[in-house]
Amino acid sequence: MINFPVLRTKRLTVRMKELAMLDAIALAAIPDHLNEEATTAFLRASIDSIQGVESPEDWTVQERTMAVCHYMASVMDDGPDFSLANGEARFSDYLVGDQDYPDDLVEIGDIEGDRWQVRHLTGAMAGSIERLHGEIPNVSGYAHWRIGRMAAQLVPNGKAVPIGGDIDAAMIERMNVIARYPESVFTRLIAAFEQGRQALDHLFIMEADEHGLIALPKGGSAAEEPPARFPVGACITGLAKHLGGKSAVSGA
Repeated sequence: MINFPVLRTKRLTVRMKELAMLDAIALAAIPDHLNEEATTAFLRASIDSIQGVESPEDWTVQERTMAVCHYMASVMDDGPDFSLANGEARFSDYLVGDQDYPDDLVEIGDIEGDRWQVRHLTGAMAGSIERLHGEIPNVSGYAHWRIGRMAAQLVPNGKAVPIGGDIDAAMIERMNVIARYPESVFTRLIAAFEQGRQALDHLFIMEADEHGLIALPKGGSAAEEPPARFPVGACITGLAKHLGGKSAVSGA
């Protein structure tokens, strides 16, 4: 049995445990494109106790990534600073360890008569964006994730998308509103959003591509390392993947 060090961040104290084989098989059966669903399932199965924010769905996507990496650091063959991208990078190239959770909200000013703020992206929000892919005509891939993040994180006049209840219905309504803004308004809004969300960066610099969330190397645009994902499939054995119906060499 593997013993894990206690994970401590500004908002969380987490004790993790080794996955049961039953949970590992269930994780392996989750389709590859449902990264956020798999992360939530993994965290629920691998957490022994939490002090602080109780639900992993209420954690920021950075905190969720930190917990996945904490587990990986204990189970990967090459140790705590495990390698990524076929040896091109290491975990430490992405961890912004001296930058933890900042304020809950960032003010980004007035646009078209509305007062706008930006909040953190949580697991619940990211999961909703993932599930809603393809629901807006002619919006997919990178555009879907960008508009989805704007819908989830932007708070106009104090009216955030509610996390409880039917979050998907609320998200799709807000995404449709944002996608139908005139280009000039959308351009101003996305520029302010990008500035605001960067002010909320902590632990990792999170971005999104056409497939979902990614972590950028902390060296910025001049860094040689590629963007990275930390799939929970890397935390389970080849046997669990085989029993879950996937190739044992699959990383997801």
